Amino acid sequence: MESQVQETKGSLVRRIGRRNIILISAFVTVLVVIATLISQMIAWNEADERLVHQSAFTGNLTVINQAGPYFKAFGTVSAYNKVISINFTGNSAAKASALVPLIPIRFLDTTTGDARGVARFRLPGNVPATESGQLRGLLKIHEEFGSQETLVSNLLLRATTENVKASARMMSVEQHYSGGNGQLSQDFSDQLVNGIFVTEQIFGTSSNEKSEELSNLSKQQRVTIKIKEGSNGKKLRNAPILGAYGITVVDASIIDIDYESKVNSRLEAQKQAAADEALARQNLKKAEQQARTEVALGEQAIAKQRAESEKLKIKEQIDAERVKANAIISAQQRVEVKAQLALEQAEILKQQRLEAMGMDVLAEARQRAKSAALDPKYVFDETLKAEIKIQTALFNSLGNSRLVPEIMIGGGQGEQSNGSEFMRLLAADAALNLKKRLEKK
Repeated sequence: MESQVQETKGSLVRRIGRRNIILISAFVTVLVVIATLISQMIAWNEADERLVHQSAFTGNLTVINQAGPYFKAFGTVSAYNKVISINFTGNSAAKASALVPLIPIRFLDTTTGDARGVARFRLPGNVPATESGQLRGLLKIHEEFGSQETLVSNLLLRATTENVKASARMMSVEQHYSGGNGQLSQDFSDQLVNGIFVTEQIFGTSSNEKSEELSNLSKQQRVTIKIKEGSNGKKLRNAPILGAYGITVVDASIIDIDYESKVNSRLEAQKQAAADEALARQNLKKAEQQARTEVALGEQAIAKQRAESEKLKIKEQIDAERVKANAIISAQQRVEVKAQLALEQAEILKQQRLEAMGMDVLAEARQRAKSAALDPKYVFDETLKAEIKIQTALFNSLGNSRLVPEIMIGGGQGEQSNGSEFMRLLAADAALNLKKRLEKK
């Protein structure tokens, strides 16, 4: 079997020829050499990276910012991301330049926890060296750290950790739990950019408590943090370690804090107490609202009752006024009736008096007449008065007659008329004489 394989190889070599095999091998070798030379002479830069190139001939360092091919010339290259992200959320599937575990912290009241967050840093580019030849920018970073991994572990991660811890030391866990996470994140970003605050702790004292009996909670209530200030009134800070390398902070935030177990128990108790307080407050508000409603209903009922009472009162007043008016009218009518009756009675009495007077006069007259009927002088006087009246009437009649007779001559009846006229004259004369006698008497 082996002899057959050897025969097959020998026949293949014979057919191709030893010369051709050598030529093919040489060609492949040349291609590999050319590819190697090309890869060492020309390389490719990604858009999100900056490269620090060190020449193989002079050893000079240069920064390559542009994306695309560049002339490598057998030099060495160290890649740095333009923006380096440090993710300390504990999510292993997150995409970042560096994935690190949660950062342990300690609050002002000595309570511990683990911080979750993200910090992003922008590296400087090519910055010219100083007049003394000191490197700056990315070249200085490369000179001191040599690689991005070393930069992250020895500078960026350390700065992130220190600032997270320093920010947590400025507040208690209750302050953070009660809404201080935003302040904690703001302090973290501020101190990462401008430097960590120089602080001091201020301890309060209480005369009725002994120091050995203080619990963590009482310590938290008695310890406060004060940021020191300089003579110009500005807050004192430590020098920012990132500023010396020209590294800028794009953003930095603390997302959340995982408290230790005893804190969770205490916070749960506080949460329950707060919930009970909120429920009690809500019940109190509900009770107050119900009380106000009852008061309003009571006031409404009272107002309604008062309105009914006022209505009845007004009705009673109206009825009383009506009764009073009717009584007044009735009284006036009775008074008028009585006055009318009084007038009628007075008239009747007057008539009666007149009648009585008349009766008296009549009786008196009758008495006088009766008395006079027996008196001759009275009879004569009455006869004389009657005679005077008769004679007066006769004289008046004669006075209307003509005293000069009318004598008509001729005619058969003239004599009779003249005679009658004459007789009237005689009668008038007799009447005058009688009158004179009577007047004398």
